[in-house]
Amino acid sequence: TNPPGGEARAAAYLAEILHRAGIPTRTYFTPEGRASLYARLHADPPTGDTAAPEALLLLHHMDVVAPGPDWRYGPFEGTVAEERLWGRGAVDAKGLGIAQLAALIALERSGGPLTRDVIFLAVADEESGGAQGTAWLLEHHPELFEGVAAVLNEGGANLVLRGQLAWWGVEVAQKRPLWIEVEARGRGGHGSGVHPWNAVHRLIEALDGLLELELPWRVTPPARRYLQTLAPLHQGKLRDVFSDPDAYITAEGPRTRLLPGLPSLFLDSVQITELTGSHRINVLPERARARVDVRLLPDTDAEGFLGRIREALGAGVRTEVLLTAPPSPASPTDHPVYRLLEEVLGEEGPVVPAFIGGFTDSRFFRQRGVPAYGIAPFALGGDDLRGIHGPDEHIPLTELERGVERLRRIVAAWGRGDDR
Repeated sequence: TNPPGGEARAAAYLAEILHRAGIPTRTYFTPEGRASLYARLHADPPTGDTAAPEALLLLHHMDVVAPGPDWRYGPFEGTVAEERLWGRGAVDAKGLGIAQLAALIALERSGGPLTRDVIFLAVADEESGGAQGTAWLLEHHPELFEGVAAVLNEGGANLVLRGQLAWWGVEVAQKRPLWIEVEARGRGGHGSGVHPWNAVHRLIEALDGLLELELPWRVTPPARRYLQTLAPLHQGKLRDVFSDPDAYITAEGPRTRLLPGLPSLFLDSVQITELTGSHRINVLPERARARVDVRLLPDTDAEGFLGRIREALGAGVRTEVLLTAPPSPASPTDHPVYRLLEEVLGEEGPVVPAFIGGFTDSRFFRQRGVPAYGIAPFALGGDDLRGIHGPDEHIPLTELERGVERLRRIVAAWGRGDDR
């Protein structure tokens, strides 16, 4: 659970399974003790070709958010009931990690020559931004990523309607984080008096200004490509909007009603998510804090947007940037890995290049020019997705098995060079 992390136990669990399969591993620890696990299947030595084998990196994070209350089954018991596997991380993202693990072991056991490397990487700290996981590994152990041609990570955005897959959404672009903390200071004291220097009041006044911040709508290239690829798969007004989003999205807002979830593709969003004041009702704190989850469109100027936020908050509060990310290019759809995903997943439904409102560790690779593709090899409907970051997270057993098989085929085709 992150915070505080403690991923070493998860890394040891995965390492034991890989060791039983004859696959060596190595665990890397940050100075703070955060663990990430690395394993690599090497291609057979090339004949006459001295070029380094291209590697496919299978990436997932071991950490999960806190479970919270009101679970039907224990969040950390891995209960199998009602033809589902219940537990925190079943979908985000331990289910993907187990599918990657199974695919790697199947490739090792299948025998025969490998023409490309395959890497398995289970990282720490993704849920808090990745500084103690993927970002740390890339900075301190760049040798682990030599020859990486592409990354397969979480982030897929599939659509399942009435139990039927409509399309696979392979994430190629995402919004960027700008997490900030806002602090107001005042004079502590007893709650019974009249105190114009109340820190909580000052914070509320500042946040009220932030809520009034005007957020212009706009269509970015990743959103345009995503929707225009989806357009032939829909009918009626939705097809019209997707075919030409620029005609329906103006700076002041959409000219037509949008489906839930779509506005986030056209807006820099500002959400106040954490508030901290006094520990008792009758005590005035000296400090009051709020944390704000800002998500930026791919090409938004982060410094300029931060300036607008500070102006809206006013001069009476302190702001601190907790997490930010520079712009990064969208992953190409003419890459061999994307074409491989189209080939394997396309047997069951269309594959589209998705743009998502969340962010993942894929951004660290795109910033370095390495294509990364977010996939969800499980065709899950709305009921099966509601548990992500909420109670009763689960995955149907049949779809878990299908997802493992899909990923096994993808990894085998890459490792054996069957897609060439």
